[in-house]
Formats: sequence, structure tokens, C-alpha cells
Amino acid sequence: MTEEGPPAADPIDEGVRLFNEGHFFEAHEVLEEAWHVERGEPRLFLQGLIQICAGFHHFQNGNLRGATALLSRGTEKMERYPGEYLGIDASRLLADIRALQGGIQPGIAGPSDARPVEFPHIRSAPRRGISEPSA
Repeated sequence: MTEEGPPAADPIDEGVRLFNEGHFFEAHEVLEEAWHVERGEPRLFLQGLIQICAGFHHFQNGNLRGATALLSRGTEKMERYPGEYLGIDASRLLADIRALQGGIQPGIAGPSDARPVEFPHIRSAPRRGISEPSA
């Protein structure tokens, strides 16, 4: 039996990598592949993450209303899950998005002297399983 090449990357890991590089449309596409096959508990979490990717893509294209709507819907879905889920520090991501949303709102009302946006990064959740020695 011959190998066809390296194993396929995990779609969630690949989506996170693309997100962190600012390739939100591509991250959306990769994560959507995982969402389509998921039938369990993570499905709604993935949908929220996909909506966040789409929201930032809209933001990059100047669609502030679309960005705001999708970021809100995505965060609402992800808030239903633990702060650390699927290896993602969701609490940190959601806090970063909320802080950024406050800067988007004024731009919807009209032009502003907006500063360049620093998009959040998805961080890995701390690994658990190694217990601390008891004192």
C-alpha cells in the first residue's frame, strides 16, 4: 500500500490557523466543511465560529452592518459553551470580540477617525489532565 501524501490537516486547526492569519473567508470555508459533517454537540459552536469568521470578512470589506450582525450572532452561539471548548480559549476570543464590537458601532453611524483594527487571535485552551501536587 502506498501513501498518497501527508495526512489531511484537522479542519478546526486549519480554520484557526487561517483565522489567526487574517484569512477570514478561507477560515469560514474550512470550518464550514467540519460543520457540515458534525452532528453532535459541537455543531452550534462551529456555526458560531463560522459566523464570526464571516463577520470579520464583512468588516474587511467595509460592510460594518453585516459585520456587527454576524459577530453578534456568532458570539451568542458560542456563549452557550464552556469557556474552553474544542481546544479553543473561547472566553478570551469572545471578550476580544466584544471589545472590538464597541469600536465598530460608531463607524456604522457615519465616517469616523477610526484607527486600524487589530483582529483577535484564537488561542488554544490550556491543557488539562496533569494534576498539581497537593500541599
